[in-house]
Amino acid sequence: MDKNIKLALLGGDARQCYLARELAARGFETAVWGLGKEFDIDKAVKCRDARSAIDSASAVVLPLPASLDGISVNCSDPDSDKLKLLTLLDYTEVPIFGGRLGESFRLSASARKKHVIDYFESETLQIKNATPTAEGAIYLAMQNMKKTLFGSRVAVVGYGRIGRMLSCLLAKMGASVTVAARNLRQLAEASSFGNDTVRISPSYALGGLGPLCEEGAFDVIFNTVPARLFDKEVIEMLPKDVLLIDLASVPGGVDFAAAKERGINAIWALSLPGKYAPESAGKIIADTLDELFESEGIV
Repeated sequence: MDKNIKLALLGGDARQCYLARELAARGFETAVWGLGKEFDIDKAVKCRDARSAIDSASAVVLPLPASLDGISVNCSDPDSDKLKLLTLLDYTEVPIFGGRLGESFRLSASARKKHVIDYFESETLQIKNATPTAEGAIYLAMQNMKKTLFGSRVAVVGYGRIGRMLSCLLAKMGASVTVAARNLRQLAEASSFGNDTVRISPSYALGGLGPLCEEGAFDVIFNTVPARLFDKEVIEMLPKDVLLIDLASVPGGVDFAAAKERGINAIWALSLPGKYAPESAGKIIADTLDELFESEGIV
């Protein structure tokens, strides 16, 4: 690798810190701006302002998510001035990589003929990210339960990458797992691994979630589907003592106002890899960027 390749890492949380450390260890000249003083970036170089970090860089790397408000770069350093996404486009002509880039930013970049790449859309990242997400969800459940997951009755709604990994880990921990999904092939796969199954369908009462609402049926329900399956009607039928953990991205899958009104402990668990396994999450992003840098001709 040409060790003179400079990367500008802007903003972020602990994941971005470990990403900076990992990229620097792999031989990149890594310039960092927007991370709090508490983060140890090892061989990476901390810059006072975004412009100096971007200067002479071959690529700019934004965090995951790139922005929390759709306006400014997601930045954890309270002492750093906010950097607007549109201002960033004026600062550089090199490719900009970021996680969960908003549609507005993409359109603005396209209008200015700037090249942006959303690394969160990478299949490599999606597959690898399922593990820290599932582990974080389990840890969160254990923090909010008064009993062990071993022997507990658990429902996993959705059987994509995260739902598949989550149900597998829960079963290995001795939980009794029921998978709820719409896709018949996914239900067949879940059943082949020894899970009970429930079919989700808009043509069924409560969208097919009726079995999850039976009194005493489940101790914990994990939702991974980014659609409002747990609306007010479903929430009003759920037992009050069930723990409901929503892993779905925005807009989420749970009516949290209705859950609060009913007295159900409902948790919207976003960005779990960054909160519970930032080192692993940073390495996963680094592996993804390696793949993307090669395809974009940066390395």
